[in-house]
Amino acid sequence: MEQKPMIVLENLSKRYVLRGGNEVNALKGVNLTIDAGTIHGIVGQSGAGKSTLIRCLTALEEPTEGSVYLDGNLLTGLGYSTLRKERRKIGMVFQAANLMDSRTALDNVAYPLKIAGVGKAEREARAKELLAVVGLETRAGSYPSQLSGGQQQRVGIARALATKPSVLLCDEPTSALDSETTRQILALLEQIRDELGVTIVIITHEMGVVRDICDSATMLEHGEIIETGTVRDIVSNPKSRLARELVPMPSIDDAEVSPDSTVLDVMFTSTPGVPTGATVLGLSSRMGADVAAGTFETLSDVQVGRLALTVPTMHVKQIMETLEQNGVSVEVRS
Repeated sequence: MEQKPMIVLENLSKRYVLRGGNEVNALKGVNLTIDAGTIHGIVGQSGAGKSTLIRCLTALEEPTEGSVYLDGNLLTGLGYSTLRKERRKIGMVFQAANLMDSRTALDNVAYPLKIAGVGKAEREARAKELLAVVGLETRAGSYPSQLSGGQQQRVGIARALATKPSVLLCDEPTSALDSETTRQILALLEQIRDELGVTIVIITHEMGVVRDICDSATMLEHGEIIETGTVRDIVSNPKSRLARELVPMPSIDDAEVSPDSTVLDVMFTSTPGVPTGATVLGLSSRMGADVAAGTFETLSDVQVGRLALTVPTMHVKQIMETLEQNGVSVEVRS
């Protein structure tokens, strides 16, 4: 069944004029569709344009060119009152929970509803319901200083869900948390998507977040989309740059490589018509290649393999041709 688009960006560009008249192109013709009910990761290094994309998506910034659609409705160019109503369809979760220290967990969650004019009894009932969703029903009366970092982030997630948004936009939601708390928060986000049907967009530089819960992903660089697609399609392409970020090549100590050997980086995915890991290992062994290091992961039901093979330099060409003839991608490590 064809999925319904929740977020559509069409030819989105944003230019800033700096002091002195110089222009910075923060976004350059971005086209992106994110389907309803999915978890989409947007990755990129500092300066890639992630923050500008967030501000345009939430209509905090007007794009220089292009359009932003949310659930079929155009966000760009709206008047203040209409835009304010549309923004309630987007809940925001930040790197730091940004809770109000003088308010309890219950009051923090209820605050967006108070701003929206919801009555006290209704907003408190909704806040209690959401604290139960994030597993903090017994901490409703606790202040932020009495909560751990992970608990504070849970309250932040509950607050973001207060107005029943269609989209939950998470900006580096786990980068300030330890690994176990990160795992718990990601599991919670996945649970929220599954139970509430909310579309989740995660802005992150952590590839582990994409590996763990994202259905699809986009890589931004210098304001442009370098690659986008479902995680399954991305990792099924061994030449994909994003796939290499998600499952990087294993490192080896160059000192352990003999002078008459060459290191080959071997990439494969076990999908119909493509060799399995056992096949690649058997083929490599028969050709006299040694596995110096290897990584195997399963993402979106696709087994992804990355091998560092040491082979006699005099046989490099023959071994590479044989591997490629068997549907395996291989390169000489530079």
